Amino acid sequence: MKNLRQTFPNKLIGIIRIMLGIIFIMTGIMKLTMADYGAAWSIQLIEAQIPLYTFNYWFVPIFELILGLFLLVGYHTRFSAVLVLPVMLVAIYVHLTVTNPGAFPSQPQEPYMPLAVIMMALVIFIKGSGNWSLDLKSYYGYKNNN
Repeated sequence: MKNLRQTFPNKLIGIIRIMLGIIFIMTGIMKLTMADYGAAWSIQLIEAQIPLYTFNYWFVPIFELILGLFLLVGYHTRFSAVLVLPVMLVAIYVHLTVTNPGAFPSQPQEPYMPLAVIMMALVIFIKGSGNWSLDLKSYYGYKNNN
């Protein structure tokens, strides 16, 4: 587990991780609290024929919010980056199958944003969490105690 949390000071990687965390926090909060985004989320689930509608309607935004918090503080960042991938693969599927433009109120219908998020997650998975992360503090604290 120590190797998964290993990271090195890198400001650019830290900024990418923080941006990714903010994206997930905002997305989760908007789906849960803003009527337009909740309605768009509902349209996406129905038109893409995602199973377990009620479960996914509530679980995914809460999961995005928690995942965003883990990314924001840089805690178990590589594991969090891996969890981004299935969420974004489903998002790409939704973008490619849903034809209703009302289902995408703040982004284009093409899957540009999910692809960009996947790229950010891959960078974090490969490089670690970078600066300003709990993983960095934990790794160096662990390393200095041995």
